[in-house]
Amino acid sequence: MSLMRSTQQRTHLRAVAVAGLLIMCGLHIVLVISSAAAVLPLGGDANAYLAAARAITHGQLPVGENGTPFLPEAGAGIPPYLYPPFLALALVPLASLPYPAALYLWLILVATTTVFLIYLLRPLVGWAAAIIGVLFFLPTWESLWLGQINALVAVLITGMLRENGRRRAGTLGVALALGTLLKVTPVLAALIFVAHRRWRSIGVAALTLTGVVILSLPLVSLDAWYSGSLYALRSAERSSLFLSWTAILRNQPGQASLIGPPVLIISTLIITAWRSRCISFRFGLAATAILPLLISSIIWHYTAILALPALAVLWQHNPRARLIALTTWAFIALIGGVWQPVMLSLCWCVCCWPRLLGPEDISGERVRAGE
Repeated sequence: MSLMRSTQQRTHLRAVAVAGLLIMCGLHIVLVISSAAAVLPLGGDANAYLAAARAITHGQLPVGENGTPFLPEAGAGIPPYLYPPFLALALVPLASLPYPAALYLWLILVATTTVFLIYLLRPLVGWAAAIIGVLFFLPTWESLWLGQINALVAVLITGMLRENGRRRAGTLGVALALGTLLKVTPVLAALIFVAHRRWRSIGVAALTLTGVVILSLPLVSLDAWYSGSLYALRSAERSSLFLSWTAILRNQPGQASLIGPPVLIISTLIITAWRSRCISFRFGLAATAILPLLISSIIWHYTAILALPALAVLWQHNPRARLIALTTWAFIALIGGVWQPVMLSLCWCVCCWPRLLGPEDISGERVRAGE
């Protein structure tokens, strides 16, 4: 009887703690988005995508601020386009519509993609954790307010995690290619594909990438692909709002700002490639999903939505990994700042060295992706 009462008390306390956390996260989301609405226009980043699409229709490179003159309806302050031309190409039909219609249709698509991310995460973590993990996560709403592409990239990463269980080489390759075409950084997952000898998936990805580039040449030159793909990587922009270790090191005085970033980038890439031979495919994908958030020079708080698939991998592994995932999620959702790279570094480490987590939970209460 006392054991049953103790179990009931622990369950009650756990429910109260979860409810309290969700209330804090919900209030925090309302406060932050309300404040952001006063200074950031709805769909601010979407304006960059639409402007780049219009630049293509005028024969200009969809890179940086080249598209700004072609979207005067959005007013001043359109951010630079930081991606390969693929997204701009895909949005050419949408950008031909009147600006308000184009913007709101894109925001509806981002919202739909976010809901679809919940559906894809469900086999990894269950419905409750998937809904809470996405909808009570501040970066989700920041990305939605700005009309960001990150939710779609997170969907592609999650799709790779799920399709791995089904061994669908073609689907894995297409997802890798589309992620790379949209944001470049998902190409790091190729390290895991090579380590696990997924040659067919790599071949499909290479053919998809090559095919898209060739088909786009009547509208976009090879120079546009080269410049657009490297634009963010070459950027020397500095800001206290950038939350990767690379960006933080660049803001330091003296030689640390020059030597620190390349040392960090090279060392973490080498470690990830080395460890990828010793870990499962899903842990490898999780590590490469987190790595860009640590080493890319331009990482805002809302970019952390890309970590949700990796946190799902940890959540399903065992109770210790679940605690790390939950703590990381809560710190990013409620605090942010330097805690974002700190906690994500911890997640990257345990993904590269899963033995630190202890034995895997095979109780059957969770469902693996694709199994």
